[in-house]
Amino acid sequence: MISLNEPSIIFIVSLLYFSIFYNGYDKIKLANVFVRVIHGLGCIYYISPLIIENNYQLSDITNTGNQSDYIFVINRSISYFLWDMFALLFEDEEEKLLFLAHHLLTIVAIYSGIVCPDNTYNIVLGILIGEITNPLHQVMDFNKIIKHRNISVEIFYLFFIMLSRLVVGTCALLSTLNDVSSIDEVSNGCIYSYSISIITYILLIPLSFNWSHKKYQSIRKYLRPTINK
Repeated sequence: MISLNEPSIIFIVSLLYFSIFYNGYDKIKLANVFVRVIHGLGCIYYISPLIIENNYQLSDITNTGNQSDYIFVINRSISYFLWDMFALLFEDEEEKLLFLAHHLLTIVAIYSGIVCPDNTYNIVLGILIGEITNPLHQVMDFNKIIKHRNISVEIFYLFFIMLSRLVVGTCALLSTLNDVSSIDEVSNGCIYSYSISIITYILLIPLSFNWSHKKYQSIRKYLRPTINK
């Protein structure tokens, strides 16, 4: 069931914590960062066993696993994305519209797993590919809020996002395309679900490449004085 209870409780508890120990900083932003960290860590915790159980396949359109586990992951992520959209409305974020559009597209994409049980594995794998780098991303956002920069974390994040989204994401897209092309009969719900999954990969992979390039340029600019020495 989709519910905002979990992210709401985490936000309130973390807001109280940051109000006490980080009083000189934007406490609402810090609390939202922590909510996103919990979402990312939860995705890794809940989805990893499902991937391992399925022998690390990059796509599977004949999923016979426990559907309740997959639906739980899908509903949980939708809940967190809905919360984050609500939180973004009140944040001073430079790319607010881009993030809102990203979240809306993601919600539509992962909800498609509910209407096609055969595609739930691909959906949760896509969530893991997208969220596995999220904790590191939030560490960088946390550092930005407290006006600290750890270039080692940024370099590791850059390599990690390129590996997960550009390499694994591309392989997952090609594998899904190959599997879907081999199906003889598909229900209307699954046609919608497969199409949304493929379109989401096609949209997010180049966006991830563009973001990775911007991060590379930022790191290079930061390290340039050191290199010149």
